[in-house]
Amino acid sequence: MAVKLIKSAPRSTQKHTAAKHRELGILDHNPDLADLIRDDEHAQALMAESEANLQLLEASLRTPMQLPLPLLPDLEAAAPYPLEALGNLLGGAAEAIIEAVQVPDTLAAQSVLMAAAMAAQAHGNTQRAGQLIPLGLFGLTVAESGDRKSAADSLALSAHKARQRDLLENHKAEAKEYRNQRDAYQKARAAILEKSKSAPDAVAAELGNLQEPIEPPLPLIIAEEPTLEGLHKSLLRGHASQGLFSDEGGQFFGGHASKPENMLKSVAGLSKLWDGAPITRTRAAEGESASRSGCRLSAHLMLQPIVAQAVLGNPLMQGQGFLARFLIAWPQSLAGSRFYRDAAPTKDIRLTRYWKRMAYLLNLEPQRDEHNELAPPTLHLAPDALEAWIVEHDAIEAALGHGGDLQEIKPTAAKGGENLLRIAGVLAVVEGANSITLDLVKRAGKLMRWYLSEALRLTNPAKAEQRLVDAQRLLDWLQANGWHTFDARKLQREGPRFVRKSAKERDALLITLTEHHQLLTHDGKQYRLNPLATMATAATKPATHALGNGDVSATAGDKASPAHAQSPCVASLSPTPTPANQQAVATVADVAELAKNGGGL
Repeated sequence: MAVKLIKSAPRSTQKHTAAKHRELGILDHNPDLADLIRDDEHAQALMAESEANLQLLEASLRTPMQLPLPLLPDLEAAAPYPLEALGNLLGGAAEAIIEAVQVPDTLAAQSVLMAAAMAAQAHGNTQRAGQLIPLGLFGLTVAESGDRKSAADSLALSAHKARQRDLLENHKAEAKEYRNQRDAYQKARAAILEKSKSAPDAVAAELGNLQEPIEPPLPLIIAEEPTLEGLHKSLLRGHASQGLFSDEGGQFFGGHASKPENMLKSVAGLSKLWDGAPITRTRAAEGESASRSGCRLSAHLMLQPIVAQAVLGNPLMQGQGFLARFLIAWPQSLAGSRFYRDAAPTKDIRLTRYWKRMAYLLNLEPQRDEHNELAPPTLHLAPDALEAWIVEHDAIEAALGHGGDLQEIKPTAAKGGENLLRIAGVLAVVEGANSITLDLVKRAGKLMRWYLSEALRLTNPAKAEQRLVDAQRLLDWLQANGWHTFDARKLQREGPRFVRKSAKERDALLITLTEHHQLLTHDGKQYRLNPLATMATAATKPATHALGNGDVSATAGDKASPAHAQSPCVASLSPTPTPANQQAVATVADVAELAKNGGGL
């Protein structure tokens, strides 16, 4: 029913409405709704619109409808990201992306820092107590669909993708030349072997003098969603320094690598790549064996919230120390506040300067050892920088103890000192320093403290019971796909895959949603989304503003996808206010509609 919203009501009408409230006992039956109605003229006017509406509302409220309970704990607001600690070059690039694309500070900073780590990792190591430490960084950013994470990463990786295009183009000519040299080599070798019958003593010497051509490396330096095996193959046969970047990280965690039989192997393998350990690949059936040292990998995976909840709460990823290696961020969405503005990022000097430096590092030939393996030079800490790092390290260690501030994130905090050194090393290479100075350690320490506080902030959602996480996933799916009413059997046939595993699992999730008043049912077979939840969401949803044809920078790289309702964690971070008058009007209108259609379902 389309309910007309009355903009104002005469004082006499309001008095009549209040009297009618008392007569029907409506406010006594639903005190939460009553508070909203008492404070809002529009809601009072709507209820006074007709005697029929009041009777319908009374019929529904005689059996009070419960307000939905959150399934997952709310997140506290994040601390502001310390952009200034990134320095003029990286910080300036992040600010330019923030302004052009209108994304959260944290999202832009993550994209820039991880892209810089990939460009820098081939040109330096840092050191701790005699142990060489690579400069590769792993980042994980949680963002809703439509938060323009694709556009942010696209600008941050512009120089990287240009380098890959050049490599692909050059590889065509290199591959052709290699094939010609290989054919000539094979013919020459065959001719030498043919002589073995008449002059066997000369064959070995001639074969030794014959130079076998070296196959050019695979031209890919950016991977989006490979399996661990595919990534190993790329690093063994391609460039030794690569990046794993995906603005849809759920494809990586939801693909081949996330199958139970492969998860442990993938997690352990990626952890070793972060460590800079040698790669060994043996395929006895194919007669293929290879190994390579010196490989470097940086990664930036972006996840949607519901995927992130499953990933952050995965005990295997936590137990293996895999997530502890990541710099994780869950920024506040700006959806609803990103109104059109002209922007020309390709002409912004902050970005062009950043791209120029990235291109220089990506094209710079790295140092190699006598085996032609990558051998980045060591960036030593200046004496005062070492002292400052020890202070930071010991402060983190002290907070890991029983009752310490960082006890709940012990695995992540234990990697804090090393990640601090990695960040300082990345900043050093990007800024052209030959050593790690005190200023670099201070700035890296400021960044690392922010990442530790962010990890601590995200602890509660990560510790949520899997049953509640799955229930939230189902609720989000129902809202996103418009399943306002449904029956359990249809859900078993057409619902999301994780619900269709078994009827028992389906029923357990439905019971959880019913116990939290997110779903309504009278027989355990037919279900309806609680309108007190769905209408509150609709009433507070920000208006959509049409964009002109010139809004290229704000939307470039974004992928079309269905809108998803916010999870409780994300909803708590929303900057959009929740006016009482909108909520009251929407709730009263929906309850009247529900009562007219027959009550609970």
